Amino acid sequence: MTLREGLLSLLLLVFSCANTAIASIESAAVTGGIIKGRIVDGIGIFRGIPFAAPPVGDLRWQVPKPVVAWQGIRDAQEFAPACIQSWNPSEQPQPSEDCLYLNVWTAAAASSERRPVIVWIHGGGLVGGMSWEKVSDGTQLAREGAVVVTIAYRLGAFGFLAHPELTRENGETSGNYGLHDMIAALSWVQENIAQFGGDPARVLVIGGSAGAAAISVLASSPHAKGLYSRAAALGGSIFAAGVSDDPRYIFFYPTLAHYEQKGEALFKELGVTELKAARSLRADEILKATEGWPPKYGIIRDGELVQGANHELFAKRRFNDVPTLIGYTSDEAGDPPPEVTREAVEADLEKLPCKHTHDALVAAYPSLVDDEQTRAVMRQSNRDQNVGWSTWTWARLQTANGASPVFVYFFDIHPADKPYGAPHATEYPYIFGNFSNAHTQQDLAASAMIRKYLINFASSGNPNGSGLAQWQKFDESTQRVMVFDEKPISREWPNLAALKAFTPFLQCFGNLPLPSDARP
Repeated sequence: MTLREGLLSLLLLVFSCANTAIASIESAAVTGGIIKGRIVDGIGIFRGIPFAAPPVGDLRWQVPKPVVAWQGIRDAQEFAPACIQSWNPSEQPQPSEDCLYLNVWTAAAASSERRPVIVWIHGGGLVGGMSWEKVSDGTQLAREGAVVVTIAYRLGAFGFLAHPELTRENGETSGNYGLHDMIAALSWVQENIAQFGGDPARVLVIGGSAGAAAISVLASSPHAKGLYSRAAALGGSIFAAGVSDDPRYIFFYPTLAHYEQKGEALFKELGVTELKAARSLRADEILKATEGWPPKYGIIRDGELVQGANHELFAKRRFNDVPTLIGYTSDEAGDPPPEVTREAVEADLEKLPCKHTHDALVAAYPSLVDDEQTRAVMRQSNRDQNVGWSTWTWARLQTANGASPVFVYFFDIHPADKPYGAPHATEYPYIFGNFSNAHTQQDLAASAMIRKYLINFASSGNPNGSGLAQWQKFDESTQRVMVFDEKPISREWPNLAALKAFTPFLQCFGNLPLPSDARP
C-alpha cells in the first residue's frame, strides 16, 4: 500500500461516521498527511497548507525542499503568515520566513469531480503581498465552478538574493528562490488538487503585477513546463527591448554576476563573510538592510531557471505554448512625479538616444500644451512603454511562433473620480467578485461577466461562451483586444500607433528584432 493509499484509508475511517450528505469536501489526504479545513456556505476552505519545508536556518536561500510529513490530522482553518516583508498587516499573522503555504477553495461534492483549477500568484513588486489578501478570496469563483488556489512565495532578499558562495553551494546558480517556490506550489497542485475535486489537466496560473511578470518568465522556463495548461497575466510582463544590469531600467532583468556582486555587498554591510554566518542572522536584520523602493532584488537571468531574455526565447519557440490571456488597465502607470512639466519633458526628449524615432513617437500622443496636459500625456506614454508594449510584444511573439491562442484585454471600467482611467490592479475585484470599496450594480454585473470569461478560459482555454460578447483571439492582421468598459467588445488595440512607435525606440536599448522579424 502506498503512502497516499494509506492516508486515504485512514481518512475514510476517521470520517466514516460523518454525514454523507456533506455539501463539499472538508478533509483531504495531501503530500505530508491529512488536513481538515471547514465548510462555509457550501464551500470547502483550506488554509495554510504546506507545499514545501520551512525555508529557515540552513534552508534559507535554498530551493524549496519537500514538505515535512506530520502525524494525525493537521488543522487547515487558519491562514499561515505571509512571507517576511516590510508591510505588517495587523489583522493576520505577522510575516515570517516560515511562509511556504497555500490555500484552497472548492465547492466540489467529491474528489472524483474534475473542476477547472485557478492558481493565483499575488503581486507586490516581489517585495510584498500575501496569499490571503481579501481581494483574492476564492469563494465566489469556487461557487461558480472552479477550484481556487492562492500561493505564497519568498520575497525581496529572501527570495532573490544571489551570492558567489550560494552559487558554489548549488553548483550552477543562485537566486530566484521566489520563482522556485512558485514552481514548487504548481507541482503540489499537480500532485494534490484532485483531492479537492480539481482537474490537474486544466490548471490556469494567473497573476497580477509582479505575479504577472513572474508568470511571463515562467512561460519561457523549462522548469514550469507541464505544470499548467493555461496562463493569464494581469498588468505585468517582461518582454523588454533588451537586458541590462542598470537598476534604473526596471523592465530589464539583471545577470547572475550582477546580483552576486550585490550579494557580496550585502554580506559586507551585514558584517558577515561566510554563508553560515549570514544564515544565522535574524531575518529582521536582513530585511532592514534591504528594504526600500524601488526593490533592490528581483528576477535574475541565472541561465538555468531563467535561461535568457523572453523576446529571444519566444522567437526561438522556447516557451510553454499554452492558451494565454493577458492585458492591462487604462491608467496602469498612475500619476507621474510632480517634477514632470512641459519644459522638463521637452528637455528630456532632446537628450534621448535614437532621435530618428522621435517623430513617430511624439505624433502618437497629443501635443504638449501645458504642464497639466503634459502630465496626462506622460500617464499614457508610461503605461504604453512599461506595460502595454511588453503585453503587445508577448501577444505578437506567441502568435507568430506558437500554436496556442492569445486573448488580450484592455480594462477601462472606472468611477467618475478617476478621470484618467482604471488604475493599476483595479480589475482584480472584478475577477474574484470581491469589492472592498464602493461599487455599483453595474460593477457587480461586469464582475459576473468577467468571472464567466475567466472560468471558461480555465475550463477550455477559450474565454468565450453562451451569453457573452465575442472575445476575439489576438491576430497580427487585426490587432483586436477585448475592451472592458460600458459596452465590452473586441476592438482595435487602444493607442496602437504608440506601441508601434515604441518598438524602434526601445530597440536602442537592446538590439531587439522586431516581433515580425522573428517569424519562422
